[in-house]
Amino acid sequence: MSVGIYILIAAVAFLMLYFAIKKLTLQIDEKALLEPIKTSLYPEFCDFIDEKIGELKSQIEADLSLFKDENLRAEFLEKLGDLSRKLTFIQTMNLSKKNDETWQNELFEFLKTLESVIETYLKDGEAKADELRITLMNKFKSLQEKQA
Repeated sequence: MSVGIYILIAAVAFLMLYFAIKKLTLQIDEKALLEPIKTSLYPEFCDFIDEKIGELKSQIEADLSLFKDENLRAEFLEKLGDLSRKLTFIQTMNLSKKNDETWQNELFEFLKTLESVIETYLKDGEAKADELRITLMNKFKSLQEKQA
């Protein structure tokens, strides 16, 4: 009879311990999900890139002399719109990913495409692409310093 009581006490203690550990691990998981994503650097950087695309669109709409061929203006603006949507897609798809490598690969490919479009359609495309690259590099460095 006394062995049965000890087994019952051990089972109750085991269940209490089991549920306490389960509750603790759920709280830890919840805290990890709710804490700001370490990679908030990348969404902020994406927002900055999108701002730059918007500025480029405005600049182009104001000055047609920037084009290699003015007849391709609509095509260029369409490509910029497509790139802006692609950037939003990249940002949305990778928002929950904390893997720096994934973000860097996606953004590298995106920025390569953006540079190519700028160089293809604008008269001084290489210089504009270089200027944009330097601006983006400086912004990325400042965001990294802010994160550290």
